[in-house]
Amino acid sequence: MHAKDSLKTDKSQEADNVSAALALAAQGIAVFPVGPDKRPLVKGWQDKATTDPDQIKAWWRDRPDAMPAIPTGKRNGFAVLDVDRKNGKDGLAELAALGLDVETLSDTQVATAGDGRHIYLEWPEGMGNSAAGLPPGLDVRGEGGYVVAPGAVNGKGVYRLLKGSLTAKLPQWPEALRTKPKVVDAGEARPTGLPWPVFVEAVRAVPNDIKDRETWVARLASIHAESGGNLEGNDPAHEWSAKHDSYDPTETDHVYYSFTADRDGGATGWRFISEAERRGWSHPAVTELRKAEAVACLNNGLEEDKQNWVVHLPAEESAEIMRRSVDKQRATVMEKQRTNPNIDPEMFDLIWGEPQAPNFGLILLNPDQCADSTPVPYVVKGLIAEGNLVTIVGQPGAGKSVLTPYLGYMVALGEPAFGMRTRQGGVLYLATENEKDMRKRVRVLRDRFGSTDNFHVVSDSGGRFRDIAFLERLKRLIAARRPSLIVVDTLSMAMPGFEENSSEGMGEVIAICHHLRQWGAAVLLVHHDTKAGDELPRGHSSLYGAVDMNLWLKKKDGVVRGTPTKNRNGFSGETVLAFRNTLVELGLDEDLEREKTVICEEESVAGLSSGEATGKKLTPSEKAVLENLEALTRHGKKSTTKEEWRETCIADDRVSAAEKRDDRGKAFRRALETLAGNGVYTIHGEDLEEVRLMVAPDMLDAEGDDEEALI
Repeated sequence: MHAKDSLKTDKSQEADNVSAALALAAQGIAVFPVGPDKRPLVKGWQDKATTDPDQIKAWWRDRPDAMPAIPTGKRNGFAVLDVDRKNGKDGLAELAALGLDVETLSDTQVATAGDGRHIYLEWPEGMGNSAAGLPPGLDVRGEGGYVVAPGAVNGKGVYRLLKGSLTAKLPQWPEALRTKPKVVDAGEARPTGLPWPVFVEAVRAVPNDIKDRETWVARLASIHAESGGNLEGNDPAHEWSAKHDSYDPTETDHVYYSFTADRDGGATGWRFISEAERRGWSHPAVTELRKAEAVACLNNGLEEDKQNWVVHLPAEESAEIMRRSVDKQRATVMEKQRTNPNIDPEMFDLIWGEPQAPNFGLILLNPDQCADSTPVPYVVKGLIAEGNLVTIVGQPGAGKSVLTPYLGYMVALGEPAFGMRTRQGGVLYLATENEKDMRKRVRVLRDRFGSTDNFHVVSDSGGRFRDIAFLERLKRLIAARRPSLIVVDTLSMAMPGFEENSSEGMGEVIAICHHLRQWGAAVLLVHHDTKAGDELPRGHSSLYGAVDMNLWLKKKDGVVRGTPTKNRNGFSGETVLAFRNTLVELGLDEDLEREKTVICEEESVAGLSSGEATGKKLTPSEKAVLENLEALTRHGKKSTTKEEWRETCIADDRVSAAEKRDDRGKAFRRALETLAGNGVYTIHGEDLEEVRLMVAPDMLDAEGDDEEALI
């Protein structure tokens, strides 16, 4: 929280603020609320500023301490010259030095609560918020900016109208106060492709020791470009700016929101990455991305040099050709680094090696480099990982579109689902088949688990995956929000009419999903299984070959079982989750009829494997061994080690009452042979021998006395 957030207003000031807002709205001037620290309290305030008195009253009921603010620029038709007199700056004196009489600049002026002045002038087309080229103490509020409105009150004082009216005809902007374009390096404005938390970590590693405004503006443009200009980027912009003595939260907001996708001067997040690295910061994700960039550059270079690659040449000549090619490409990359430092020339040594032992453009990793690789972060632990392509399949009515929003909502909240941990992140849900009913299910999830800004249904997305314009907007949305999970429910309704049984048709699906995953999100496709019910996604086999995890749903006796038939993140071939499709009532609709929907209710997976319990009778010793495994894997702990299981059973007199440890160990091994034959547990892994329970002990009956346990 910023220091100025502590500013409070009393009841009379609150009444003055809402009265000022309503009075401006009555004059046709759009307003919106800002806090006592002058930061916007409404997301998307540029579009949501209004003259509607009901909306204004609703805003102030929620935040009675808010002050009214006015968008500048095209929306209200005026720009504001902000004249400051603080921190050693005297804007009034600077105006006099330019030969301008402040009193005659405009007939509409407002005294600010901080001994400054707002001078209202006609907005010149194209004017933004940059004060580049103006003396200190003078700033500009144009398109994309705002000012606190006259009549507003905070703990420092009142914004008082000195003269004139905001609706009067205003004079033109003086030529002497025309600003110069921001000085920002040229280049393509685009995200680096790094996970957002990695970029924020780099921002935090850079001290704010800048000495000029233009560098600060360029740094904020870098954050804006990396975040896609969304609210997520506003927080690190303030956090980093606040490290400087001259930090002004209002000015930071004005500058950050002044950038647009086509007006950020080619800013790139690599500015912060490079500066952080210069200060000693590093991250494996940056290294991996630079490897990929270097490979891409080499591949481009190979096209130019392919005529020289003659494999039957003598080794010395071949090595010399490669040496010249690498040197040429390295020089090209170093030239590119002047504006785009995401390509590291040192990566060429890793990729190509020495000319005498070429790698032919391939990355070779030795055992040490393999050991240093970082695990892919999970979305749902053991089931879905970052950047995965996954499918949930089943027959109609199995509950695919009931389970999936529940899983997504748990990811948005960061809460466990079916005993599996989730990593909290954003979720974009494309309800392409039945958006109306999906809204009802999300409503129930909200009522049960609370609301969250991490979960969003993408409206009107049905049948749009072949709409290039829609896909481009979707990609920009993903780049801006950086969700952890993107759900397409269902695939067939997202792309109606595509040839799912052909390699070309399914290849189109896989290509689209590849584009959606490029910012690190996992993509989950809800799809039907085959008519034969053989646990596979319907259509061409290339989809099953491309997915990282396929979860097959089967309904039996009212319970839906979820079994991964393919899983690169954990176990496959056994039931990992179970649920019921539960009907709930939402109340009455406009026809006074009861609205209903179906939601997911978790069930225990004990006894619900991909097969069924065999009904085999167990001896008391065998059942005790199985009960110990159940006890070791309770409370969300999915597995244990074979060693831990063995030691627990050796200490248990129910398994064996023998005196000698070796005899107790033999009883455990004999029980293990029987249990393994019945398929009631599984063992995975090479070192830890990870053990998982598949059938609950109460699914199997014990019989007789175990004479062998008395050895």
